[in-house]
Amino acid sequence: MMRIAKLVLLLLLAGMLILVVNADGIDPLVYQYHDPDITIVFSEPLDTLERQQKIADEIVGISSCTINNPNGLSPDNIICTLFGHDLAPMSTVTATHHKVREHAPRCLMELYHVTYCERCEYTESSLESSFYIFCCPED
Repeated sequence: MMRIAKLVLLLLLAGMLILVVNADGIDPLVYQYHDPDITIVFSEPLDTLERQQKIADEIVGISSCTINNPNGLSPDNIICTLFGHDLAPMSTVTATHHKVREHAPRCLMELYHVTYCERCEYTESSLESSFYIFCCPED
């Protein structure tokens, strides 16, 4: 019975996130990529838009070190090196990969938990779950 309740809750969450993606095209919490066709949705705003963009790029697979720093080096804050990172509360990020399969359900939704350091550029995202959803119509 508990498994059914969890499954229903996940499906409701997926349905609400789809509505959020389609409702507002200029939402600062939504990042749309066209090649590949992926939509990234943040559950709440992070400290800076640059950090959100970096996390969205990492989830999609665009390396931020090649965009911002051609050497691939990102120096840490000396305080973080000595005392460890000051991690912010965990945030939830959803990635919807559109038209992954040929037949319905076509889209793959992935839920990530993201933590980041408030003093430096350290971020860590871990995939918590993934499932197929009815999002895009069949061709």
